[in-house]
Amino acid sequence: MVGYVKLFNDRHNRGDYTEISYYDDADRMVDPEEASRIRIREMLSDGAVVKERWSFCGKPVGKGA
Repeated sequence: MVGYVKLFNDRHNRGDYTEISYYDDADRMVDPEEASRIRIREMLSDGAVVKERWSFCGKPVGKGA
């Protein structure tokens, strides 16, 4: 899938796997090279979210940037 990475963790105190998704400033999922925002979710094997973070990355956000 474009703009999505799933990593399996070896430490259980942070969750069983990590999902990384990349978005543009219109909230569309895009390739990492085109992203202006990133979402990182640490998950348990049953799909429960342990921790979720959003951050800015890559291209500047907004029309005036």
